[in-house]
Amino acid sequence: MLKESIALIFTRAANLTIMLFGEFRETIRRDKTLRLLLLASLIVQFIVCLTAIGIYHPDQHFQIIEFSSAQLHKPFGYVWEYDAHIRPTLQVYIFTGYRLLCGWVGITDPFTQMTLLQVIFGLALFVLYNAFALWYFKDGNRRTLYWVVFILNFSWWIPYTRTLFSSEMLSSLLFFAGVFVYITKRRGWLLTLLVGFLFALSFYARFQTAFAILGFGCWMIFFERRYMQLLPLAIGYILGVALNTWMDHEFYHQWVITPYTYYKVNIIEGKAAQFGTAPFVVYFTELMGIVFAPLISILLLWFAFRAAIVRKLSDPLSLPVLLFILGHCIVGHKEDRFLFPILSIMPVLVGWGLPDLLRWYETRRAAFRKWIKGIAVFSLGLNLVVLVLFFFTPYCQALHFSWQLKKEFKGAPVEIYTVPRSPLETDGHLPFVFYQEGARNFTWNKLGVVDSLRYVSPRPEYITTTYNDIKDRKQFLDSLGYERKLSSSRILWGLNTALQSVGINTINDVWVLYQKKQ
Repeated sequence: MLKESIALIFTRAANLTIMLFGEFRETIRRDKTLRLLLLASLIVQFIVCLTAIGIYHPDQHFQIIEFSSAQLHKPFGYVWEYDAHIRPTLQVYIFTGYRLLCGWVGITDPFTQMTLLQVIFGLALFVLYNAFALWYFKDGNRRTLYWVVFILNFSWWIPYTRTLFSSEMLSSLLFFAGVFVYITKRRGWLLTLLVGFLFALSFYARFQTAFAILGFGCWMIFFERRYMQLLPLAIGYILGVALNTWMDHEFYHQWVITPYTYYKVNIIEGKAAQFGTAPFVVYFTELMGIVFAPLISILLLWFAFRAAIVRKLSDPLSLPVLLFILGHCIVGHKEDRFLFPILSIMPVLVGWGLPDLLRWYETRRAAFRKWIKGIAVFSLGLNLVVLVLFFFTPYCQALHFSWQLKKEFKGAPVEIYTVPRSPLETDGHLPFVFYQEGARNFTWNKLGVVDSLRYVSPRPEYITTTYNDIKDRKQFLDSLGYERKLSSSRILWGLNTALQSVGINTINDVWVLYQKKQ
C-alpha cells in the first residue's frame, strides 16, 4: 500500500510540477542542463521526504498532531499550551482533515500517514520555490539560474526543512504562495483579495510571519504605490482572520483571540524567554551554516544581503525577507527553526548577489582567487557529503528507531526493557501518543539505569536504550550475554564510538536494541 501510494504521489507530483511550470515550459524545454538539474533536484527532494522520518522540534508534534487527537476525541499527549489557548488551530484542522482522509482510504498506520504527508508537503514547497527561481532568473544569465536552482535544492539543510509539516513551513508555503500569485498574475480585485486571505492564513499558521507581511505591505505602499490594491488585500485578510477566529472558537469551545493570548503569555509574561535568549547577531551566524555550507556561504550571504538592500530593495521579496530576519533578531528568544520560513527563498537573494560576487572575484589577485576557489571546492564537497548523510541518517533518531522496530517485529507482540525511556517519548518523558497508537504490539518496561538488570529475573530478551545511556556500560551488557541487534543509525553509532575513544562528547539520541544471546 505504501509503495503504491508513494509511486502515485510521485507521478502526480511530476505532472503537477509540469503543469505549474507551464509558463516556464519553453525555458525548460530548450535547456537540457536545466531539465536535468530540475529532475535531479526532484529526486533529491523525494528521497529526503521518504527518509526524514519524525520531527525536528516537539512543537511540530505536540501542538499539531496531539491537538488533532484531542479534536478527534482520541488519547493525546497533553502539553501546557492546550489550556493556555495560545495555539492557533488552522494547522490542527488541516491535519485532522488529512487523518480522516487517510482513514477513509484505509491508511491507518501513523508512520505511513506521516511519510505520505512529508512527500505531499515537501513536493508542494519544492514546486513553489523552484517556480520563484525560474520566474526571477529565466531571462538572465543561465549560469546564475543554474546556481540558484542548485543552491535551492542541494543545500544540505534546505530540502529537509521542506519536509516538515510544522507551523514555520506551513506559514512559509501560504505567505510565499500569496507573494508568487501577486507578482506573477494579473492583479485583479478578486486575486488581490485571495492574496490577503493567504496572508491571514500564513499569520495564523505562525504569528511571527507578521514581520514578513509587514514587509510586503511596506513594499506596496512605498514602492508599488497602487494604493487601491490595499482595500481588497485588507478585506481578504479580515476574512482570513474571521475564519481562523471561528475555528479557534470551535476547537477551544470559547471565544479566544489566539494572537493576543500568544503575545500575552510569551511576551508580556515572559514565557518564551524562560526557554533561553540569545544575542542579536545569532541568526546571521546560523544562516551562514544552513544556507549552503561554510565557508563560501559567508561570501554568498554578504553579497546577497548587499544586493537586496542596495540594488533590489524595491523588489517585493526584499523587504519581507529583511524585516522577517530583523524582527526575529530583535525578539530575545531565538531558535534556528524560526528561520525556516525564509530559507527556501534565500537562494533567490543569493542569485541577486552572484554577479557582484563574480565581479569582485575577477578583480582579486591570482593568488587570492586560487584561495577563494579552494574554499568554494571545500564547501561544495562538505555540503554534498552532509546532504548524502541525510539520505541515510534521519534527524529524529527516536521516531526513526521506533519505525525500525515496527519493521523488525512486524506487528508481533514483544516485551522490551528500556533505559530510561522508550523511543516513543521525549527526553522529558512526554509520550508520542499518536505514534504509540500505531505500535500497540510493544510492551515497554522501564529501568532507571542499566545496572538494574542485575535484579531482573529472568533476564529480558530485548533491551533498548541510547548510546549515551549505555556508553560506559557496554561491557556490562556483554557480560550479561547481550549483543547489539539493531541501531537507529550505524553511521552515528560508529561516529559516537570514535568520539568517545578520543574523549569528545557523543551525539545524543542514537538508539540501539540489544538481544539476549540464545
